Amino acid sequence: MHSLKMLLIYVAIAFLASTSVYCFNLKHSRAENIHEELSEKLHGSGKTWVVLVAGSNSWYNYRHQSDICHAYHVVRSHGVPKENIITMMYDDIAYNKENPYPGKIYNVPGGKDVYAGVEIDYSGIHVTPENFLAVLSGNKTAVKGGSSKVVESTHYDHIFVYFTDHGGVGVVCFPDSMLTVKDLNDVLKRMHKLKKFGRLVFYMEACESGSMFAKVLPKNIDVYAVTAANSHESSWGCYCDNKMKLPCLGDCFSINWIVNSEKEDLSRETLASQFEIVKQKTNTSHVMHYGDLKIAQDYVAYYLGDKRAVIKNPDDDLMTVESKESISWPSREIYFRILERQLNEAETQAERRVLRHKIQKLTMISHLRFYFFSKLKLEFQTYLTSKKRSYLETFMKSLVWTIVPHQSYSHFMHSSSPTINSLNCFDNVIKAFHQMCFHFGQNPYILKYTYVFANLCNAGIDSETIIGAMFNTCKNIKIRGIL
Repeated sequence: MHSLKMLLIYVAIAFLASTSVYCFNLKHSRAENIHEELSEKLHGSGKTWVVLVAGSNSWYNYRHQSDICHAYHVVRSHGVPKENIITMMYDDIAYNKENPYPGKIYNVPGGKDVYAGVEIDYSGIHVTPENFLAVLSGNKTAVKGGSSKVVESTHYDHIFVYFTDHGGVGVVCFPDSMLTVKDLNDVLKRMHKLKKFGRLVFYMEACESGSMFAKVLPKNIDVYAVTAANSHESSWGCYCDNKMKLPCLGDCFSINWIVNSEKEDLSRETLASQFEIVKQKTNTSHVMHYGDLKIAQDYVAYYLGDKRAVIKNPDDDLMTVESKESISWPSREIYFRILERQLNEAETQAERRVLRHKIQKLTMISHLRFYFFSKLKLEFQTYLTSKKRSYLETFMKSLVWTIVPHQSYSHFMHSSSPTINSLNCFDNVIKAFHQMCFHFGQNPYILKYTYVFANLCNAGIDSETIIGAMFNTCKNIKIRGIL
């Protein structure tokens, strides 16, 4: 009898053990496949589309095209097919006469050449806001030049957009034009209405980039946006004091999300997780997110590809912004600081002559003997920061005084509005200013003052009054090319 009891106990223990193992394996199997089940539930058999845009040109803006090239390789390595990637960049960096590495572009110190293998659909004069919006919305008839490739998505598809360039409150730049907050959000809303996507994720690198979405992007159109900065601060370039004799190699926010995407298993990392990591690492500005925040629970793989990337030489190629060459500069100061560094490193008379010519174009000073003296740094900063930029501030004060002569201009000049309450007014005014006064692409520093027009519109001043004042005041502009 005792033996029978012991046998029954052993049988019961064995049964319970086998049941536990089965349950564990079942649970583990479900955990392994949960992201695939969610993907099928959320996106069905939809495609992934990627739009990559560098909105600038010229050598000192090296970092923007470098970021785009690196991002291109990341989405390719994660399995997004070439035919589903649309790339816009001016393409004047790789073979620029100032490039000490002809035909190559680098995004991190000691990293790989990111230019090789990148297929560019729209370059040069075809990098325009009109083409960008046409590409994004799938409007082939509106595209001019380039490959004519557009996003041909359906409501089953998911779209990832990455844009990097200069920006200001309510506006981001293109080489010869600009894109306003109204035009961008109108297209996103129209695309949702026409069921052009299941979900869309937008990453934006630009100064004041938060203003392109804050309190403007609806929370119910299946769009999730992440920005490098909030509505009233600069974004930052990084790897600026590199030993490769190149301009800033990348942008801090961009480097952080790109490197994270390159090394992580994106089928297990959510957008929310990536946001928190990038937010913590980008300590020079406030990374923000807007729109439908529920989308942040999606896996990054839904938007950047679900193939596990194979990483080669991670110690060399996957340096983070905390690396030893991580000196960062605010975006609006990069051009000046590049010239300052080059000037300090100049060894020959010929090099100094080239730099003298560049500085003359910036400051309109014909006699720059101070280049050859030890007080170079102080005088350099004094001349560069005082001449054209001071003129611009004086001009803006004069314009505001013309519009509101009986009020203090200080409120409009020094109160940076975090939001734009009157989109139509701001849109009309900013476009008129670009055409009549200062071309944003040729005068990028003016982007610092776009908030003034938001303040004027928010105060209830109609666009006709503001534009009328511009018409008279802008006839007398004496200085341009304000970088």
